[in-house]
Amino acid sequence: MPTDSEYLESLGRVIYRWAQMEWAIIYLAKEIDPEGRTIRQTASMTSGHVARQLRSALEETKVSDSAYSDARAISKEYDDLLLRRNDIVHAQPATIGGEHRLHRVRADGTHESIELDDLLDFSSDCARLGNRASALLWELRKGEKR
Repeated sequence: MPTDSEYLESLGRVIYRWAQMEWAIIYLAKEIDPEGRTIRQTASMTSGHVARQLRSALEETKVSDSAYSDARAISKEYDDLLLRRNDIVHAQPATIGGEHRLHRVRADGTHESIELDDLLDFSSDCARLGNRASALLWELRKGEKR
């Protein structure tokens, strides 16, 4: 049974947008803790590791209260998106109602199909968070939020 090309394109967009956003988070964490103690080996880090490293960077930072507040909000949103990302990435392919979809079965026994709207919403949320992280990164680099 052929898979809907719009669904697959949206899934590809999700992966790309996640990667864009995640690298903005990595660079932000490095900027928040400029001595680099928090993130050293970025190539081998999992997304969960990135989340922990951002939280660690916030414990070490000497940025302004405003930047700290913004970065904490970004960190929280990243954590929330990470759960949604895991639902997508760790889902299994299934045929539901005659259509191929990813289907997530969680440890607690709940399950759901990952629909096109879920992918579109997630992709948009990743783009928004990536933009927020990038904006804060550049404000810090220009010294506007130190």
